[in-house]
Amino acid sequence: MVLRTVICILVLLPGWPCAAQSGSDFILGLTSTFDAAENQLRVDVSIDNAGGDMQAFNIDVCHDSSLLTPDAILCGPPLQALNGGTGPALALSYIDAYGGIVYGVVFSSFGGSETIPIGSYPQMFQIRYDLIGAQAIDSELCFCDIPPCSSGSCSVAATEIVVGGQSYSPVLNCFPIFDGDYLRGDSNGDGNINIADPIFSLAYLFNQGSIPQCMEAADANGDLGIDLADALYLLNYINGLGPAPPAPFPDCGNDPGTPLLGCASYIACP
Repeated sequence: MVLRTVICILVLLPGWPCAAQSGSDFILGLTSTFDAAENQLRVDVSIDNAGGDMQAFNIDVCHDSSLLTPDAILCGPPLQALNGGTGPALALSYIDAYGGIVYGVVFSSFGGSETIPIGSYPQMFQIRYDLIGAQAIDSELCFCDIPPCSSGSCSVAATEIVVGGQSYSPVLNCFPIFDGDYLRGDSNGDGNINIADPIFSLAYLFNQGSIPQCMEAADANGDLGIDLADALYLLNYINGLGPAPPAPFPDCGNDPGTPLLGCASYIACP
């Protein structure tokens, strides 16, 4: 299935100033998981927002078109919850011929006040890519600025976050693509399961420690969440007081179910 929408516009309402500034208050992230059953890469786009109540955004993600073909863009939970659960007022997607997607979302209809407040949103939306050829991937996805369309009414194609009627330009970083294999419980990604892993998870949860590069691996108990229960579960296992982590464990593998947490990188598997 190919996305059919060919409009790449994020319209700023008349009277809204458009002065762009440093985007340090808006951090974009990508985490990817591989659905082996569908031969599909599922990429969650996150926004860490410390800049204010978001009203809209336009986000471009560039890919290697020799490896990936965009199949769908799906609203994540924060977008689905807008307007009483009916979703955003406007969501427009566009596939760029040179290897990118544009996703423009306006939260409220004209005169509305719907916003998404300050906070961290690990799944603002999801991009699904079909893989071309081999399943193993050695590439990256990048936030980017795609030039405006040459046809239609496209006017804004740069990656922007709208807060308070003004647009802000986040940093355009690149992220490695994950090909699916990881070891559950290995929070620090060193290829071993030991006391360092629950300590790493606890530091992340309570002491502003490093973010696990593979959230799926950090989900030690397999309940589709990262919390104190994972560290306790792993401590019990390490000390012989509880069961082993669910698959993929004790060998590297992947979970072709519905991926929710994402895995930006895991290099410990052969």
